[in-house]
Amino acid sequence: MRNKENVLFDKLKSLDPYLLIPTVLLTIYGIVVISSASGYIGGGNNLVTVQIIASTLGFFGMIFLSVFNYDRFLKRFVIPVFIAACILLILPIAEDIPSMLHGSFGNNDIWIAIPYIGVNLQPSEVVKALFILTFGYHLGILREKNINTPKSLFLMCAHGGIIMLCVMLEKDLGAMISFGIIFVGMCFCAGVSIWYLIGALGALVVAFPIIWRFLDEYQKMRILVGFDPMQDPEGYGYQVIQSMRAIANGGVTGMGYKGGTISQNPIESILPARHTDMIFAVMCEEFGFIGAIVYFILIIALVFRILIIARRNRENYGIYMCAGVACVFIFQTIENIGMCLGLLPVIGITLPFMSYGGSSIVSLYMCVGIVMSVSIHQNDISSKRIIKLK
Repeated sequence: MRNKENVLFDKLKSLDPYLLIPTVLLTIYGIVVISSASGYIGGGNNLVTVQIIASTLGFFGMIFLSVFNYDRFLKRFVIPVFIAACILLILPIAEDIPSMLHGSFGNNDIWIAIPYIGVNLQPSEVVKALFILTFGYHLGILREKNINTPKSLFLMCAHGGIIMLCVMLEKDLGAMISFGIIFVGMCFCAGVSIWYLIGALGALVVAFPIIWRFLDEYQKMRILVGFDPMQDPEGYGYQVIQSMRAIANGGVTGMGYKGGTISQNPIESILPARHTDMIFAVMCEEFGFIGAIVYFILIIALVFRILIIARRNRENYGIYMCAGVACVFIFQTIENIGMCLGLLPVIGITLPFMSYGGSSIVSLYMCVGIVMSVSIHQNDISSKRIIKLK
C-alpha cells in the first residue's frame, strides 16, 4: 500500500508546471471576463458559480488523467471508449430515450439534460478528448505496420468517419469542423502522405455544393455573414458587427472591468452570446489590446509546451494525442477570434478557457490531462517499445 502511495505521490510531483500554470491562469482570466460579460443577466452570478464548479471538476479530472497510464488503459479499453463516444453523440438525437434527457440551447438540440441536478451536457465537447485518445492509439498501431496502405487509410477514415457522421446527424457544424481538423492534424503528424490529405481536401471541395444543400438556412447565413457581415447587417450579421464595434471601443487599454458600453448594455440583443461565443469582444472592450495580448501569451505558451512534449515522444503514439490536443486549442482560438472580427464564419466555437460552458471547460481540462499523462509516462512507454523492438 505504501509503495502505491509513493508511486502516486511521485507522479503528482511530476505534473508539468509549464502546462499547469498557463491552464490555471487562463481559467482564472476566463472567470473574471465571464463575471463581467454575464453582468447584464439577472442570474449572472450563477453562471460564474457554474464555471467555477466546472473548472474545479475539470482540474481534478485533469489530475486523474495525468497519473493514469494511458497506454495500459487503452490497450484494454480502447474499443469500449470508442463505443461510449458514439453513444454519447447519438443520445441527444435519439427519439427513444426519455424526454427528460433531451436538452437544447439556441438553435441546437445537441445537449443531454442530466436529471435532478439541472445541468446540460454537450457530448461533442467531451467526445473530443475521447476521440483523441482512441484515434491516437489507432494511429500508433497502424504506424507500426504501414500507415499509407489502402487498408490503413480505410481504417483511419472509418474511425474518424463514424464519429463525424454522428456529429453530422446532430447538425452541429462547429463540432463537425473541429473533429475534421483534429483528424487531419493527427493524420499528418502520424506520417500520412500529404498527397492523400490534398486529395481529401479536393474531394471536400467537390462535395461542398452537395453538403451546402443539407445545411439549415441559419447555418448557411452564419457562414456567409462570417466573411461579410454587411450582407445582412440587421439580421445574421448584426452579432458580428456589434462584436467588431466592441473590440474597436477597447482600444489599447480597454474601458475597464464592467466598463464596456456594449458589453454592459442590459439589452441582451445588443451583443448576443457575449458570455459564450462572443466573449473575445468583451475581453477586448474592457481590457483592450493589452488584455488580448495577455490571452495570446498564455494560450501560445500552453500550445508551445504541448508541442515540446509531443517532440519528446517520437518513440510512442503519445505524439499523436499531443498533436490532437494542440489542434483543438489552435483551431478554436483562431476560429473564435476570427468570427468575432468578422473574418471567419460564425459556427459556434468557444474560446478556450474563456467562454462560459461547463462541458467545454471540462473537455479542455481532459485534453490537458491527456498531455500531462503523456509527459509523465513517456519514459515507461518508450522503454517498453525499445525492449519490444529488441
